[in-house]
Amino acid sequence: MSRKIPFRYRALVFALVMSCNTSIIVSAVIIRMHTQNIEQFMKVWPSSFVMSWPIVFLAILIIAPLVNKLLDKFVERELITKTQLTL
Repeated sequence: MSRKIPFRYRALVFALVMSCNTSIIVSAVIIRMHTQNIEQFMKVWPSSFVMSWPIVFLAILIIAPLVNKLLDKFVERELITKTQLTL
């Protein structure tokens, strides 16, 4: 039996996962562009990731609801039935 995180934490978990992935990718690309070799990259990248992750996490927590409100003005909402929720 698998235990899932309650739905009320969905936005928080989304921000956590999304910010981690975004920070990994962006910090790695930027650091790689500014380092000469892999040794330098591996020395600098972990601390850059650790510094950027909380910033991106907070940004997503703040920006995502605003983006969703903006999209609500332009994108039609899909009605979900109880049957679709159980699938």
